[in-house]
Amino acid sequence: MRAMVVNNWGDSFKLENRSDPEPGPGEAVMKVRAAGAGLTLVTMRTGVFGGEAPRVMGHELGGDIVAIGEGVTNIATGDRCAVYFYLNCGYCRWCRNGRETLCENTGGFVGVHRDGGYADYICLPAGNFLTIPEGLDYEGAAIAADAVNTPWHCMRERAKINPHDDVLIVGAGGGVGIHGVQVAKLFGARVIAADISEEKLELATQWGADEVINVREINDFTSEIKKFTGGKGVEAAIDFHGAPETFQSCIDSLAVAGRAVVIGAHPGDVKVNPINLILNEQIVTGSRHSSRAELIETMEVMARGDIKPVVGKRVHFTEVETLFQDLISQDLLGRGSLIYDD
Repeated sequence: MRAMVVNNWGDSFKLENRSDPEPGPGEAVMKVRAAGAGLTLVTMRTGVFGGEAPRVMGHELGGDIVAIGEGVTNIATGDRCAVYFYLNCGYCRWCRNGRETLCENTGGFVGVHRDGGYADYICLPAGNFLTIPEGLDYEGAAIAADAVNTPWHCMRERAKINPHDDVLIVGAGGGVGIHGVQVAKLFGARVIAADISEEKLELATQWGADEVINVREINDFTSEIKKFTGGKGVEAAIDFHGAPETFQSCIDSLAVAGRAVVIGAHPGDVKVNPINLILNEQIVTGSRHSSRAELIETMEVMARGDIKPVVGKRVHFTEVETLFQDLISQDLLGRGSLIYDD
């Protein structure tokens, strides 16, 4: 099979020919039909997520099961499946409580600690394959597997969006943020989208944002938020970029009982006034990916057409390096998508 390999963390992708994988007990092999790419993978390629190289990356995947190993009962050959990103134990208190991203015995991540799907085939534990519902294509399932289930978990479980909320989304024109706009609107919120270019803000408006802010054209971010909300601030502020300065602005823009949630991650410190947390019952927290159940939910929602995949560029998977360069330069609108041979 063809595989795009990172030989050392930080290197570019190189095309290699490898043997087709065969499933061991409890495993399955999927023929990859579509894959997504976003900034998280750019960060992964630096090596900060751990894992060993050489490595085949890629965890946002949709395809067909072509072989199953001994003892596999949850899927069958011919099933259309998406891939769940985390390699979990399935039996610790967090896995059994539906918070699998906090697994106490984690095996890491697909595409980091085990070869991913920027290849013709991928072999994984069978539990990492989830059936794609009718009405959703392979590309939609691949986009769901990170770019939609991540904001779905965030909006519902961490930010707890309600229909009366004003919601600030920082990085709204990016591959995850643009789907966050759709999720927040589906939950009934009024969305204020912030990003760094008019093109990204136009995209956010196209997908439902009610107000937009170009952060490169203002001097006082918090004052702009207060203007849009009649001085009260926002009930939820979601930071998909995650730089200290942007998350600080999210915290400073909160209304009474507001929730600031960071999803993107950059090192640095922010200031939190404990008096505000007490008197206004504000919450400052983070959000990690989703559970398997939430990925299933997002695929079902997308199959109904309530949330649609927003793809800014498609290339063949053997050209994934060009897509990474667009991500690094922050020129990509929406999500990157990789296409495979029929």
